[in-house]
Amino acid sequence: MNDNKDNKHTSNNDKIVNFQNPEANLGQILPKIHKIFITGLKPSIQKYYDKLDDTLFDMAEKAETNDMQTQYFEAMRTVRKKKELMVRKFSDNIQYAFKQFKKGEFDYIKDNSKDTDTLNTDGLSLVEEKELDKKLAVTNLIEKSNTYFHNQLYALEKRFTLLAGGSDLKLSQIPISPHVIVHAFSAPLDLLPIETNTLLIIIKLYERSLIENLGKPYEDINQYLIKQGIYPDIKFTLPGQQSNAPYYRQPEITGAQQPISHDSGQQTSQNPQPQGYRQQAPIDDQTYQTILSALNERHQDQITPVAVYDANVVNSALSLLQSQELQQMNAGGSALSPKQIKEVLIKRIQELDVDDGQQRNVNKTDEDTIDLISMLFEFLVEDRNLPAPIQVLLSRLQIPYLHIALKDRRLFSNKNNNARKLLDVLAKASIGWTEESDRNNVFINKVESIVQHVLEHQQDDIDFPALIESFQAFDAKNKKKTQVIEKRTFEKALGEERIFSAKAKTAEILETKMKKYQLPKQVTDLLLTPWANVLTLIHLRHHEEPDVIEPYVKFVDKLIFVSVKDKKKQATKAQVSHVCDFLSNGLRLVAFDERNVKQKTADLYRLLLQINGLEQVSDQDHEFVLPQEAFRIKEDQDEQPEIVHFIANKKINDQDRQVEHIEDDYYQKAQDLSVGDWIEFVDADQDGNIRAKLSWISPISHKRLFVNARGIKVTDKSVDEIADDFRTGNAVKLDQVPLFDRAMTAIADKVEKKTSDTPSEEHNESAQ
Repeated sequence: MNDNKDNKHTSNNDKIVNFQNPEANLGQILPKIHKIFITGLKPSIQKYYDKLDDTLFDMAEKAETNDMQTQYFEAMRTVRKKKELMVRKFSDNIQYAFKQFKKGEFDYIKDNSKDTDTLNTDGLSLVEEKELDKKLAVTNLIEKSNTYFHNQLYALEKRFTLLAGGSDLKLSQIPISPHVIVHAFSAPLDLLPIETNTLLIIIKLYERSLIENLGKPYEDINQYLIKQGIYPDIKFTLPGQQSNAPYYRQPEITGAQQPISHDSGQQTSQNPQPQGYRQQAPIDDQTYQTILSALNERHQDQITPVAVYDANVVNSALSLLQSQELQQMNAGGSALSPKQIKEVLIKRIQELDVDDGQQRNVNKTDEDTIDLISMLFEFLVEDRNLPAPIQVLLSRLQIPYLHIALKDRRLFSNKNNNARKLLDVLAKASIGWTEESDRNNVFINKVESIVQHVLEHQQDDIDFPALIESFQAFDAKNKKKTQVIEKRTFEKALGEERIFSAKAKTAEILETKMKKYQLPKQVTDLLLTPWANVLTLIHLRHHEEPDVIEPYVKFVDKLIFVSVKDKKKQATKAQVSHVCDFLSNGLRLVAFDERNVKQKTADLYRLLLQINGLEQVSDQDHEFVLPQEAFRIKEDQDEQPEIVHFIANKKINDQDRQVEHIEDDYYQKAQDLSVGDWIEFVDADQDGNIRAKLSWISPISHKRLFVNARGIKVTDKSVDEIADDFRTGNAVKLDQVPLFDRAMTAIADKVEKKTSDTPSEEHNESAQ
């Protein structure tokens, strides 16, 4: 069986790799890769040093002691002096790595301490003092970068292995790996005579620059190698391809993921239930039964008995793999892909098995379990609902979960299985995680600690309920802080909406009532500035009390009536006095001082008496303003009433994006969104996606407020806007159904379809 598989693997490679002569083409391909890489990274290094200068200056300004301030200023001057040298050394180190790779020598790190032309005696004395702290900081940065770019590096590792003539490369031996980049950056730092704590700050600051700028060169290089025919069909998809997909795709099941079958789901007597498995009452997963029914045909034609590997050999091989996975995780190495694990496991089993000349295979039931776990974790690493760094971490659980499933196959059938619940709880809590929302890495470090705990212990010794309880307590504490910020966010949004609504009502009142009348400039200015503020304030304070608001609205009509000249019936002195008295009271509401109130009231009183023929007209002509002029923005006048700018801006940039109202399935989907639902919005400007939770629905505008995992506002949208985003693929609702349930459903659909489409082919392949 294994020989056939090896032959099949070889033929597949022949089909997907059109790279016939690596040696002949290496001279063309490597320089192109180097050009793409250095073009992508060198400008970011230059910008980094420019930004570092500003950062050190800011830190010096805020330093608590004179010594610290002096230290930062000295570091700033040193960096300025040697910036061009550092950038050149970085480029030289990268070029050196490519030269070594071409020669087949994979030791890329040059010793810059030998550069006697630039190194001074102070630098030599500092190297020994800083070396340990520097190594720790560098290792941490490499590990984070390996985790963040896990999928791209997986593809690059495969492709550079082919470029190296098939040599089995480690991740650190790829000339564009984080290991090489970080050392290319950090090695020249030995040339800087600076204190250790400043050196560590410089390395830490480089972390953000690297994460922000490394993805594009990696993607470009992978795309270039694909065009060259070098592994164009690697299934471990790149995060950029996954996250930018306009809709959710279920994982495909191909090759090594052939449909499988299982026993009745009861554990064998050889594999007692682990102590840490305190199970609740079982809730059968009917999907698992569907998978069994669809896949039992796999072994129907296999009637010849074959010797199988001893269970102890399988357990030993798994324990060995788990130990290696833990070492890889601690060293910042890449995890094996879901498909690779079966191949490596079979190889380890063969190595551990006693060679007595008898051909053995893995027990068919165990092989089915291995394949099902492989499909489960392949679904996990392709699941759009999980952020890529979380996928990388959780994918490391495949080996221990395979160990669990081989001992207790109720992992698949019992929804209350605690190992299953742990994976579901971690996945659900991670749905809105982003690096930006977890700036101190508190959340991802907690997930990593749980993964590490599982890898460090034998399955019998893991207390899954305690792990679940601990994580849920941690998550609840985090959410409590977030809820406080979230509450402030929607309270602020509500306040802003109330202000906007009050201004909109004020604008509508003034526009409607003033549009027919030519009014004195003094009256126009009063209505559009102080009285607009009065109306806005009254609407804010008494938005649910129309009886209180009404007199202030009617005042506008009364003031307009007494201000219009040449009317049929002139106003009386009593009417003028009433208007002026009401104006005085209103102005006091918006904090006009008494002197200004009296001045404006007296000026208005004289004006109105003259307009209505109640007092002799003065020699000075009164300026009148046409209604269309009152609300027109004048370029030569900066100090125009705020309400005029509000009206103009509202017409140009309405809060509601002008989208067509279409009552289709997308509209219904947007309408049905509930508080707590997570959405992924495509952010074209930042070349990435944004995860946001529906936090609040406005009782005023009915807009939906979306916040990030920290409770901070991301955007607010109307139902029509959200529906349009769904319709155009600019938004996707993230599925909060438990991960295990979604995976089992997807696997069942694929397996049933494959079984119904090609039953004879399945049987033949299983019989081989």
